[in-house]
Amino acid sequence: MQRPNFARLHPRFAALRDYLAQAAPPGRLPGRQDIDPTRLKALLPFINLVDVERSAEGLRFRFRLTGTLQTEVAGREINGRYVEDAVLPEYVERIRNNMRQCVTTRRPIYDRFPMPHPDRDFIDTERVYFPLARDGETVDMLLILNDYPHEEEANTEAKAEPEADRTDNRRPPNLETKTPAQ
Repeated sequence: MQRPNFARLHPRFAALRDYLAQAAPPGRLPGRQDIDPTRLKALLPFINLVDVERSAEGLRFRFRLTGTLQTEVAGREINGRYVEDAVLPEYVERIRNNMRQCVTTRRPIYDRFPMPHPDRDFIDTERVYFPLARDGETVDMLLILNDYPHEEEANTEAKAEPEADRTDNRRPPNLETKTPAQ
């Protein structure tokens, strides 16, 4: 769990950071209502939205929306599930801690670890958790952007191969998004 170093991550992470900063009301966090999904079309397959639920027992996190690529790579649907019901037990506390830290610090949190789903722990993933707040202050949702660094490297290498030789087409081509200023 650490603050993201956007200069070292895929450009889509910085593009989302910049978009959220522009979408936020001045001096406040953006809320889900401030986000225009049509401006994030290229990122949607990589995005998860997680509801933050508060109770006397503490915070709970429920997956509201899971990006299509994330669902495909995980090999299962987790919409509507709580973290403890959605991922492998050995990753539950790590993911909850990332989410809690994002909620309490109100800042993006970066982490990288294997895919936390059954029969997928061989897939390298990294993610940034971004806080969202309907009232601009109290984090009530997390927007998580996922990436698969080894997939990116494999796709870069595959570009040198003839089209017929490519076997892994999980990622659609050109997933770059323009920053809001462009």
